[in-house]
Amino acid sequence: MNRTSWQITLDTLYALLFRELKTRFGAKRTGYFWAIAEPALQTLLMTVLFSFIGRNTLTGVPVMIFMLTGFVPFGLFGKMLKSVSTAVSANKGLLGYRQVSPIDPVVIRVMIELVTTLLVYVVLLFLMAWLGVEILSWMQLDVIPDNPLGVLAALLLLAAFSSGLGLIVTVGSAYWEDLDKIVSIATRPMILLSAVFYAMSMVPPQYWYLLSWNPVLHAIELGRDSFFVTYNTPVGSWVYLGSMAAGAQLIGLMLYQVARNRLKVS
Repeated sequence: MNRTSWQITLDTLYALLFRELKTRFGAKRTGYFWAIAEPALQTLLMTVLFSFIGRNTLTGVPVMIFMLTGFVPFGLFGKMLKSVSTAVSANKGLLGYRQVSPIDPVVIRVMIELVTTLLVYVVLLFLMAWLGVEILSWMQLDVIPDNPLGVLAALLLLAAFSSGLGLIVTVGSAYWEDLDKIVSIATRPMILLSAVFYAMSMVPPQYWYLLSWNPVLHAIELGRDSFFVTYNTPVGSWVYLGSMAAGAQLIGLMLYQVARNRLKVS
């Protein structure tokens, strides 16, 4: 029985999915542990540091939950960018098969990073709820976002921007193999520029223009605005974040169409 092109594509993606899961999380399942432990330890470390200087809340929100809403989205950006930008080179041996196209491992890695981030976010929130960590103890609120759909939308737009940027780097690396290393170095200061452990309402307005160009900052600010009923972002823009996400995806896909044959053989 002959399979349709759609069935072949689904079978290929299915096989790539299990290959990537095994590679990402390992045979001993320690990868699953670190997926949760990494943002949890980052959050705990910053909570301890702020506690030492006498700060238990930021913008009226307990430090622990505030930090979590910064580290999880920023982790999605960093991991998505790195994962997508290396998807083709890491699966170069499979591109010799006629059924596998260069975009297939990219699609799988986007799915894995996004689903992993969402699961980690939910698991950590449930752990905080179980431990009794409250968003606003004086209002007796638990760790449930005020606007869950807004939090999800911010993460999805951030994932779209990050994966689009990663696809651009993938294509660029086919012409200049050291591009991914340059991008890795260039994005390291992003944690300081993305409002991960501070809020833009804490920054003097005259300096907002220095940071508001950053789409990652908008995603984190909009996520916190949706998460906390008491926080209103002064700079976060859905239009800007959506435009940057759409632009990154459009440019990335256009470049892929131009260079797809080079990606397959380079």
